[in-house]
Amino acid sequence: MSLPGKWVIFDYGNVVSEEQSGDDLAALAGEAQVPVAAFRDAYWPRRIDYDRADLDGWEYWGDVAERLGQHWDDQRITRLSQLDTASWLHLRPGTVALVEELSAAGQPLALLSNAPVEVADAVARLPLARHFRHLVFSCHVKATKPDPDCYRAALDRIGAQPGDVIFTDDRAENVAGAARLGMTALPFTAPGTLRASLAAALSGSGFQPGR
Repeated sequence: MSLPGKWVIFDYGNVVSEEQSGDDLAALAGEAQVPVAAFRDAYWPRRIDYDRADLDGWEYWGDVAERLGQHWDDQRITRLSQLDTASWLHLRPGTVALVEELSAAGQPLALLSNAPVEVADAVARLPLARHFRHLVFSCHVKATKPDPDCYRAALDRIGAQPGDVIFTDDRAENVAGAARLGMTALPFTAPGTLRASLAAALSGSGFQPGR
């Protein structure tokens, strides 16, 4: 059973998914033909704009190339985009188990993630996506956490008030942003810790931390 009126909203990256791995970064840097450190430095500066759909994929990768002093053809950009998307699809088993248990218990779940269109589309195709009643991505709502408009878009989508939501994220600023709007905001550090925190927050719902 679920707690009446309560929603649990999960962040995706580094919560449902694993952190982007060194092997994945090495593969991206290899495709770009630059050292990993140089690739990382070029990858992040406009990532939030890409997540917010202020840049499309071609514009984003063109910016990365320019920062590296390169110009990439369509084939290389396509390969980089594919490698990038795949790098965010390694799921965290403990969180997956928690999501599946909550879903089986009837708990309403949603996902709220900063992600570009390519990653959002891939996440939506994962079998795990069926456990979330709503998937809300920054690229679709044109706002990124911790912008209040991003959280408000999620609340509008699920039809809930802030006080009806338990939100978890691995980034302190995103947790704080949710808390400022009145959500119960839980910092994510590990699946087991989140399991215990949710069991306390959902006290009376019938959800028991099983693993």
